[in-house]
Amino acid sequence: MTVVRDAILDHIETTTFDSLPAEVVAATNVVIADTFACGLAGSAESKAKTVRDVQLSHFGFGGVPVWGTDLLISPIGAAMANGYQVHCLEYACFHEAATVHSMSVIFPAVMAYADRYGRVSGKDIITAVNIGNDVAALLGLSATKGARFFRPGVCGAMGAGAAMAKLADLDRPSTTELFGLIYSQLSGTMQAHTEASMALGLQIAFSVRNALTALDMVRMYLTGPVDVFDGPYGYFNLFEMDGDATPHLDALGKAWRTAEISFKPFPSGRASHGAIDALSRLMQTHKFNAQDVTDVVISVPPFVHRLGGRPVKDRMDGPYARLCLPFLAASLLIDGRISVGSYTLENMNDPSRLALAAKIKVEVDGNQDVNALGPQSVSVTLADGRIVEDTVTCLLGHPDNPMTDAQHRAKFMDSAASAAQPLAPNMAEMLYARILKLQNESDVSALSNLAAGFDIEKVPI
Repeated sequence: MTVVRDAILDHIETTTFDSLPAEVVAATNVVIADTFACGLAGSAESKAKTVRDVQLSHFGFGGVPVWGTDLLISPIGAAMANGYQVHCLEYACFHEAATVHSMSVIFPAVMAYADRYGRVSGKDIITAVNIGNDVAALLGLSATKGARFFRPGVCGAMGAGAAMAKLADLDRPSTTELFGLIYSQLSGTMQAHTEASMALGLQIAFSVRNALTALDMVRMYLTGPVDVFDGPYGYFNLFEMDGDATPHLDALGKAWRTAEISFKPFPSGRASHGAIDALSRLMQTHKFNAQDVTDVVISVPPFVHRLGGRPVKDRMDGPYARLCLPFLAASLLIDGRISVGSYTLENMNDPSRLALAAKIKVEVDGNQDVNALGPQSVSVTLADGRIVEDTVTCLLGHPDNPMTDAQHRAKFMDSAASAAQPLAPNMAEMLYARILKLQNESDVSALSNLAAGFDIEKVPI
C-alpha cells in the first residue's frame, strides 16, 4: 500500500503559491520571522560556537551564512549550525497538536538550498514551507501514542524533504526516492529530552543534514526504499506504531498547518509555558514577587510533568533549566520575566534562587491525554495568608490565544540584539520588515545575508 505516500506526492505536485489563501501567506511570514529570530538568539547559546566549529572543520568555509554570525560555511554545515541555533534555546514555534517543531528542520534546509542555488523567490519559499509543514504535521497528527523517538526531528526531516522536492521541481519517482533516502537516515530519541542533553538540538541539526544529503544523492541518481510510509518496516510500522494518517489525508490542501503553528513567548520548553503565563498573570494582578511568597503549587498534565517536573539540582546547565518548572517559576518571581538571559551560570547556581525553587511543588493532574500541554494551574500562598490561583487552558502563542504583533516584533528585535554578533537595530528592522512581505522578494538569499549581519550596503534591496 502507498496511500500515504501518494497523498503526499499529490499535495507536493498540486500546491502552488496561488493556491495559498492570503491569510496563510501572512501567517507563514510570521512563522518565518519567528524562526529567523530563534536562529539569531541561538547563535549566542553556550555550545553554539562549538557546533559551528565542528561544522567548519567537517565542511569548510563556503557561501552559506550562519545566522547571527559573520561565518560562511558550505551549505550542509551552515544548515546544521542554523538548525541547532533555531532549536537550542527551546524558543522555536511548533504545531501543538502534532507535537512537531517542523520549522526547526524545514527552514534551515530550504534556506540552505536557496543560498546554495540562488534565484529562489519569497513565493517559492512560502510555498515550500507550507508543503513541508503539512507533511510534518500529518505524521505528527497521526500519532496515537506518546513519543518515544524525537518526533520534531523525524517528522521535520520528512517535511524538509517535501519542501525541497518542491523547490527542486523533482518528479514523483525522484521525490519517492528522496523520501526513501531520508527515511533510511532517520534517528532521534526522547532520551535526550528526558536527560536534558544538548543532543536535543543536535538531533535537529542531524535531521537538516540528512534531508539535504538525501537531495544531493537523488540528484546523483542514488536510490532508496520506496514504501517508507506504509511498508512492513515503514514509518507507521516502525516509528509510529498504531499511528493512523487516514483521518488527516483529506485535509491536505485544505487545512494549512502553518497557520495552526503556535509561538513561544518565553525561551523555555513549551511544556512550561502555561505555568509561566499563569504565574506571571498572578504577579501582575496581585502585585507580589519572591519576597511575598510562602508556597507555590503547579498542577500540570502527565506529559508536562514528565518533561518539566524535574527538580532543581547543583550544576544545572541551560538545557536542563529551560524545562525545570521550579527553576523557571523561581526565576520569574525573582526577575519578573523569563528571557534568554535567565540561564546564566550565575543564575543557575544562585543559592537563593535554588532555595526558592526547591520549595516549589509540581504535581500531576488527572489528564488522560498522553500529549496534553494543558490546562496548567498555579496556586500561590502569600505571606499575608492570601491564596491566589490561576489556570491557563490555552497556551499563549497558540492560534486561539495569539501573541500580539508587538510581542512578535519584540521577540524578533530582542533576539537580533542577543545574537553572537548582534544585528544593528536598523538592519534588524529591515530584515523583519522584509520577512513580513516575503512574497515580494525575488531572491531570499539577501535575507540570509542580513541575518548574518553583513554590510547593509552590500545586500540587494
